[in-house]
Amino acid sequence: MKPVGSFMTFLRSHLTKDQRRFVKFVVVGASGVPVNLGIVYLITAWTDIGWAPGARDTAAYLAGIVVSIFTNFLLNNAWTWGDRAAEDPGGFWRRLSRFYLVSATAAVVQFVTSVYLSSLMRGSEAFSIVLHGEYRLYHLLAPLAGVILGLAINYVANNVWTFRRRNDQEHPEDDS
Repeated sequence: MKPVGSFMTFLRSHLTKDQRRFVKFVVVGASGVPVNLGIVYLITAWTDIGWAPGARDTAAYLAGIVVSIFTNFLLNNAWTWGDRAAEDPGGFWRRLSRFYLVSATAAVVQFVTSVYLSSLMRGSEAFSIVLHGEYRLYHLLAPLAGVILGLAINYVANNVWTFRRRNDQEHPEDDS
């Protein structure tokens, strides 16, 4: 059996439907990282049209975020919540706009959490341990806490709002 097939068999036999959906969501989210970085690379490496200092980078970062959210939406729409999307084929644009809104909200929560926890940890010897140069333990822990909180908000909001069931009946999940 193929490794992917073995992995899916393992997931089906050891995890609940909701747990499998969460694993899919995390896999899709991770797939957005190279998309984001690829867009940033393409824009910064291939454009030179007299941008103001920092403007090209800002545009590249924004484009990377917008494109990676879109590709994450497409994958989540087809795979993570494909069973629910199939129940509502006409709601593509509604789901897309909700996905962007949820993603933006989760990003703001992640950022605020990271900044706030960093400010709290910065004064503590325990969290100010040097990991490398000026990079301290709180530089790792604060954003990680923000990522975890953002991930939770993103998953829950998308599960109950963006990709909510159109009816109360349970339908078998398509794990393909």
